[in-house]
Amino acid sequence: MGLPEITPDDTIIALMGMTGVGKSSFISLFTNEKVPIGNDLESCTEICSIYPATIPGTSEKFWLVDTPGFDDSRKTDYEILRELSSWLVKSYQEHIRLKGIVYLHRILDVRLGGTGMRNLRMFKKLVGEENLSSIVLATTFWEHTDPNVGEKRENQLRVNEEFWGKMVARGSRMFRHDKDVVSGTEILNYLFGLEGKPKYDIQVDMVDKKKALDETAAGAEVQSQVDKLRQEYEKRLDDYKKEMEQAIKDQDIASQNEIRELRKEHEDWLARLEDEKNKAHAKADELWRQRETERELAMDRRHEQFVGLTNSYVQNMQQAAANAANRQNAVIRQQGMEISRLKEQAESKKCVVM
Repeated sequence: MGLPEITPDDTIIALMGMTGVGKSSFISLFTNEKVPIGNDLESCTEICSIYPATIPGTSEKFWLVDTPGFDDSRKTDYEILRELSSWLVKSYQEHIRLKGIVYLHRILDVRLGGTGMRNLRMFKKLVGEENLSSIVLATTFWEHTDPNVGEKRENQLRVNEEFWGKMVARGSRMFRHDKDVVSGTEILNYLFGLEGKPKYDIQVDMVDKKKALDETAAGAEVQSQVDKLRQEYEKRLDDYKKEMEQAIKDQDIASQNEIRELRKEHEDWLARLEDEKNKAHAKADELWRQRETERELAMDRRHEQFVGLTNSYVQNMQQAAANAANRQNAVIRQQGMEISRLKEQAESKKCVVM
């Protein structure tokens, strides 16, 4: 796994939730390592990353796992599920189990929208109902929320069974986290105090029962959503076909180009969904191989980007130096010409005086 320092006896807690809820910020409170933190709703965390941590003022060490946002617009639901599942399954194979999971949610959000509900369902399938007592449901961004409004939203999350109601009834605990060490420590100490370490459903299904990802409850949940998305995209492609026929009839070149680009985007996305569906047939070992292969390819792409950017920078610097030299030479020539002109004027005046 590339985690030689971790042992089965270590305490490990994972942070999960949608993009921008404060997972990386939470971890940064308890680790000395640099944790990439986004300034907007673009995810900075692409893979599961583990950090050594301590509570300030204590010497007890533990580990915190940062995970990709469930709603990363650059990834499909299957890609996110494959990343989370591959890490959870591989760690379980090596007898390394989580103590618990902190699921974060922004109290700023008026309600759980379609994406939030979809991914909450995926999360519950991932861990399983029998393990909900190891889950902390933490609300964040209280400092940007009117207390009365925040309390109403918090209560809605607690009592609505479609939101967190059933999870709380099955043992999940709600906390408020306001970006400081005190509230974060309260959450961690609660999880530290729980007995045992859970076996999450995705781990049992893929390791003990040797199921493929798409045969698990989490995989089936994602597949149902992917099927709906595919139908929407296929319908949109049919609409584009009709719109293109009309644009051709109207000889509207601009509309034809725009429709062609949109159609290409949807066709590419459908192909990506199909590829992800095929990858989800993988069992535990193959799932990890997929992850490692994709990581290597991503590293190669980043290296190529780095080399390309470096070469471009060097070329631009050389060009800038050449341009500066040319400008300097032009100035020197201009000065030389001016000196010659003044000299000629002086010689001319000298002749006149003589």
